Amino acid sequence: MSEVDRSDDAEESPDSQVGVPCGHGVQVGDHNVQHNMFVLGSQVVQVPPKPPIGPVVAGNVPHEPPAFQPRTDQLDVLSGAGPGVAVVRAVTGMPGVGKTQVAAAYARACIDAGWRLVAWVNAETLPEALSDLSLIAAQLGIVTESNSPETVGQQVRSALEADGERCLMVFDNVTNAAMLRRYIPAAGQCQVVLTSTSESVATLGIAVSVNVFTEEEALAFLATRTRLANTDGARELSRELGGLPLALAQAAAMISEQRLTFPVYIARLREFPLAEYLTAENGGSYPRGLAQSILLSVGAVTAADKTGLCADLAGMIALLSPAGVPRRLLHALGEAAVDAALGQLAAASLLTLGGNEGSTVIAHRLVMRAVRESRANDGKLPADGVRACDLLGAATESLDEPWRDPAAARDLVQQITALYMHLSPYMHLSPCSRPEDTVLAGRLLGLRSWVLWCLNELVDCIAQAIEVGEPLVADCMRMLGESHPDTLTVRYNLAHAYRGAGRAGEAVGLFEVVLAGRVSMLGESHPDTLVTRHRLALTYQESGRVGEAISFYEELVPEQIRVLGESHPDTLVTRHDLALAYRADGRVGEAITLFEKVLADRVRVLGESHPRTLLTRDQLASTYQAAGRVGDAITLFEWVLADRVRVLGELHPSTLVTLSGLATAYLNSDRAGEAITLYERVLADRVRVLGESHPSTLWARHNLAVAYWVAGRTAEALPLFEAALSGLEMTLGPDHPRAVRVREGYARACADFRAE
Repeated sequence: MSEVDRSDDAEESPDSQVGVPCGHGVQVGDHNVQHNMFVLGSQVVQVPPKPPIGPVVAGNVPHEPPAFQPRTDQLDVLSGAGPGVAVVRAVTGMPGVGKTQVAAAYARACIDAGWRLVAWVNAETLPEALSDLSLIAAQLGIVTESNSPETVGQQVRSALEADGERCLMVFDNVTNAAMLRRYIPAAGQCQVVLTSTSESVATLGIAVSVNVFTEEEALAFLATRTRLANTDGARELSRELGGLPLALAQAAAMISEQRLTFPVYIARLREFPLAEYLTAENGGSYPRGLAQSILLSVGAVTAADKTGLCADLAGMIALLSPAGVPRRLLHALGEAAVDAALGQLAAASLLTLGGNEGSTVIAHRLVMRAVRESRANDGKLPADGVRACDLLGAATESLDEPWRDPAAARDLVQQITALYMHLSPYMHLSPCSRPEDTVLAGRLLGLRSWVLWCLNELVDCIAQAIEVGEPLVADCMRMLGESHPDTLTVRYNLAHAYRGAGRAGEAVGLFEVVLAGRVSMLGESHPDTLVTRHRLALTYQESGRVGEAISFYEELVPEQIRVLGESHPDTLVTRHDLALAYRADGRVGEAITLFEKVLADRVRVLGESHPRTLLTRDQLASTYQAAGRVGDAITLFEWVLADRVRVLGELHPSTLVTLSGLATAYLNSDRAGEAITLYERVLADRVRVLGESHPSTLWARHNLAVAYWVAGRTAEALPLFEAALSGLEMTLGPDHPRAVRVREGYARACADFRAE
């Protein structure tokens, strides 16, 4: 008979360390939302949380711009279905025609009508879209702790498919329809609007085409913005700019600010030496007249600004995320001065202030591109990049632990990623590069290193961490050398990401390289060397090389005692992990003796209720159980459970680990009824906290199946075995030890069922 195995349920020690060359976290909120669980036969079903009564606004819905033209034909199509009827609309058109403003006008109308939810998603890239979907999940009360961003996005979709009446989702600036399909509600009553320059997006819904202004719309817009009555001049300007709304907004702002006439502005536009200001950036040519109108506006604003801050802000914003830049990030340059400069740039239609009370600074992507190209041509882009690096570096240093506020951490990751993308040419410098370019390349390396560390800390972004880490390691080796301390730190963090992704072989190889480098550069006894030795031993243990892990631990502990002291936190965690390795190697008596010593030291150093003390007490209970001391295990599990509920809360992952351990102890002491009750609770809570497809949820489903089987309820056990097996094969692979274990137990349960 298959037995419940708790080894795969064991939590990782919170003492483990990851090196990072920069600083780091913020705060966490809570949501008063009820989640309902029902046990239906052999399945635990979670009812998605009902979206709030509303109105709730999630994301940065753009404010109405000056002299907004309502484009009534398009708005009529968007609102034609009415609330409570499922509909997907795809708003398409060329850059600068106002697609986003049409969608925003509809979103604002829904807010005014009291719709329950209006959500705005920046969808240019998948990380941006997933970041905004995480914010929406928080507004809906969906528990996202430990879930991957992809899972959270699908949870949002499921919740709105289940109950989306009078709910609107806008996916703005979609560049890849296939990428987003899995996150777009496809059933129920939620309304969805997509905006894109790609006509292919129209395949996802009913097409709503947005074109340039009609002559009537252009004349009305210019008359309102400029307060000039020269209809012929307005008509000529509209034709010069092709009726493009974004270009007309730039022109009208400058005409109004400088008290120009239409003929004077048109003359300046035609005389503007565009070729002297713009270089060729990937992305094709600009719509007619747009680049000239943007750069004329930039020139006018910066010429009137004696502080020079408008130009610096425009240059920095053009390098950051097109999804928007938090105004508080820019306030590091001086709150009052920044707000005044942003007001001048907004008045010139070069950016907008969106979000709650203008908390987010948003520039049109074409405006950002024109500014970048112009600044690059003038040789000013590296200085803009250094200033942006300084802002982002200060923000990373103000953080502590990213898990406390994943949304804030992910926003910083997004800003740094955009900065690197725009400045990537400066990462490939020649020996004769200018000093300021070399400084910029070094700052970018530091910020990218922080991104890798942060993604590892967030746990649910391991694939993204590897995607960031591999080219970063190559750049560090090329620019700094293989043995530079920062190169070793980046390789260490990439190895940590490999380990998190289950790529143990690659993790071991990289940790070995880092260890050799740190021994050579820092010596055998340096704290960074000791940390690397511990991490390598842990990875050996996780990859099944338990004997090698034990040898490493046994050599490491005396060295840590000599260098750090017997009660140092790093020494205690190594002794704790050595006890785990003894248990994994079948040396249960030695494991118990060592766990008891570590527990006594942690109680003395950290206190009875410290999370690390509770971790050791929990593992000691598991080891008692492995030694057949089930009564002692139950007593200790019950003690740990009470403390963890009090200290961490009922839904904390560590609390659920202890609850599962107690259930296993009950099952092994012939208290199957009590065990089943606890296993059902563990499964329901893990579905709620981690999601249906998380490996820990799937293992909890397996444990409940075993408990049903032991209790003679084999018919109820089989569907749980099937669900756990298919999920583990999909997430971990068919040859993973967990999948193999579940497959063996399932086969035996099937044989018992046939025998019955």
